[in-house]
Amino acid sequence: MLLAYAIIILLLLLIVPLNHDQTIWAQQLSFGQDSIENSTNSFTQNRLDTIIELLQQAKQGSIIQLNLTIIVFMMGLAYVVFGLYIGQEQKLSVFTKRLYLIAYFALIIPITVIIVRYIVGAISSGVLDDPVLTVAFLLLIPVTASYVLMIVKTRHDILGRS
Repeated sequence: MLLAYAIIILLLLLIVPLNHDQTIWAQQLSFGQDSIENSTNSFTQNRLDTIIELLQQAKQGSIIQLNLTIIVFMMGLAYVVFGLYIGQEQKLSVFTKRLYLIAYFALIIPITVIIVRYIVGAISSGVLDDPVLTVAFLLLIPVTASYVLMIVKTRHDILGRS
């Protein structure tokens, strides 16, 4: 008995969508070919909009990935230059010390500009839940540490001479 009720319910559930499809087909035939073309055009338009949105997201992701790669490479190179500067400091002439410092700041300043530009853009657009924004704030720590290290080193050199 229970099995019979289950079969009847299952058949009713299957019949209702079939009847619904017949109603849709009847409506489309009554409106003519324009209705079918409009629904096809609308469907195609929605798919194209979705594809364009996905391409824009992929482009933005590629730009973020490129910026992060540049930042990581330049930050590593800046720390290598700083390490060489500290390690060779006693043997370097004044001119070579200045070249090291110029190279160091030539690497750190663009990193700072990229990070600050991204943070300002994200905050001004109101996207505060962006995970890349968190990474940008975290990258400010080593950049700030770089400036602090160089300031402390410069002050130490000035105080050491006097």
